[in-house]
Amino acid sequence: MQYSILWVDDRKDEFLSVEMDQEIEEYVREHFFEPHLDFCENVEDAEKCVSSKKYDVIFSDYNIGENKDGQDFITDIRKSNVNAEVLFYSALHNPPALGLDRISFLRLSSSSAYDDLKAKMKSMIDLTLEKLNDLTNLRGLVMAEVSELDIMMKQIVYHYCDDSEKEKKLHSYIVEKIEERSKGVLESVACDKNCTHVWKNKNLKEIVFDPGFESLTTARTLYQIIREIKSGNSSVLDQSCLSFTLEEYKSQIIDNRNMLAHCQAFIGNDGKETLKTAKGEKTFNSADIDEIRRNILRYHTMFEALLTYFNLE
Repeated sequence: MQYSILWVDDRKDEFLSVEMDQEIEEYVREHFFEPHLDFCENVEDAEKCVSSKKYDVIFSDYNIGENKDGQDFITDIRKSNVNAEVLFYSALHNPPALGLDRISFLRLSSSSAYDDLKAKMKSMIDLTLEKLNDLTNLRGLVMAEVSELDIMMKQIVYHYCDDSEKEKKLHSYIVEKIEERSKGVLESVACDKNCTHVWKNKNLKEIVFDPGFESLTTARTLYQIIREIKSGNSSVLDQSCLSFTLEEYKSQIIDNRNMLAHCQAFIGNDGKETLKTAKGEKTFNSADIDEIRRNILRYHTMFEALLTYFNLE
């Protein structure tokens, strides 16, 4: 969910003074990505950045050094397999003949330089996000981000279990729910359903990172923890973190993850990429994709706050 921008210009203070960097970052947030903007004032620093970090887009003044210009800069970083979209800008009368892919050039007018540059930067961001909205990329993003949410929830459970009494109560509730669900699908007339789950003899800290402790079970555990926190009337934790419900998390995160993981993609008669799922065909428009990212970002922020809460207790 991170969107990384490299901006290269020796007039950094000038752009910061008009808060242009903040406007660009806010534009990225409006698309439900977390912006990370690195501002370099010379080519040397910029080349160090691209050697250690992947960027989604690069903005750069074409006249960026005494000994190097934009042509030298982009040639050098392309040799290092940096394939990000690049926007060069300058007050030059004519754009240079770069002859390289994924390069745009904006000639600045003194009367509207800031506005023109902001508009072009936003259009470049739109271009790169359109590629990220491709269903293949969306599926990969959801798989990765939901896995990250799983890990964060498990860490919250782990911290909560530092209190032995809380752990004991929570362990009993969760294992009983697992046993109840497991026995509910047993059909053999020979089974008396008196069996107990092997996790009954392990503490919750041991089993929370077990592969069998699936996403829904983890979310159910977190929901129970939040109910306990709410009953204690904690004033330290932001109230938005206490709005977590199992039903919403399942429908907004887990169900979407499962649908995208177990489906087949094809191009429909209208030329749009479509998913064939167990429940039928599903197409995703930009609003659907924004909603998925919005929910992932919401829960990521919520879980970060919960982790901070337990670390501060």
